Amino acid sequence: MAGSGPSELILLSAGLIVAAIVSGVLLQTWNDMDDILDERGKQGAEDVRTRASLVSDPRYIQWDTATDSANIYLQNSGETFLDVNAIGVLLEGSNMAVTLPNSETQWLPGQNLNLNIDGTASGLSYASGTHDVLLTFSVSSTASGYTGSYTVTEEVRIVVP
Repeated sequence: MAGSGPSELILLSAGLIVAAIVSGVLLQTWNDMDDILDERGKQGAEDVRTRASLVSDPRYIQWDTATDSANIYLQNSGETFLDVNAIGVLLEGSNMAVTLPNSETQWLPGQNLNLNIDGTASGLSYASGTHDVLLTFSVSSTASGYTGSYTVTEEVRIVVP
């Protein structure tokens, strides 16, 4: 087989070129996946640092029938500043208007906030007695670059005198 040398060399060169192209594509894909995993890791770390806890007695949250509202206390139990303008509260699945009676502008780790939750806009009101309901609240951090978020649902007892 005298004429097979050049054709084998051409096939070998073509195979090496294809292998180099495939390697380049695989390395770029790996680099893109590494960047995505790095971003998710940073976002996950901020989510872990973002926490809040209900510090009011969950078995006794007094409801004011005159204003269809109650006061609850939440604590920033995480490791990062929380956004006082991004607190969401649901009571029995109804969206509550949230106001801060003390006009706080920042929420530091370990700090308690007094929140007034108002059910007027959602039509939520209670008759006298006790009512076991679900309270859900969500908070978000004020970190630059990545904003952590945290949501918790607890059973609470609304007490109407």
